[in-house]
Amino acid sequence: MKNIIILSFFVLMVFASSAVAGDIVLVVNKNNPVSSLSAQDAKMIYLGNKKSWDNGEKIILYSQYDYAVREDFTGKVLSKTGQQFATYWKKALFTGTGRPPIEVKDDAEMKKFIAIDPRGIGYISRAALDDSVKALPIQ
Repeated sequence: MKNIIILSFFVLMVFASSAVAGDIVLVVNKNNPVSSLSAQDAKMIYLGNKKSWDNGEKIILYSQYDYAVREDFTGKVLSKTGQQFATYWKKALFTGTGRPPIEVKDDAEMKKFIAIDPRGIGYISRAALDDSVKALPIQ
């Protein structure tokens, strides 16, 4: 009986993890020619190590104030907490090695900014995705 409970708990955790993994989506302007990113490229972009799109245009980073969405993104894509991500960018700004992402309030504001910025990249909750922006799958 104890083994069944442990196995049930394990299965539940696996399904819960896979459900949460799909909760955040990277988004770009609909005119951005990029159709997907590798996990490594996504991480490099958000840590300021990749600064230009393939066409040479400067990448403009957007991040969210929304705690739950930001924590989900930084944990799954960057393997960092939101606090570690903020500290990383404060250090980069202080040392002159980079400029932190533009902070927006929530999913709705993120979509507004990305919809008008062809160089921008951001993240939103999958539930907020609509045709105002283009989803960028991470491969």
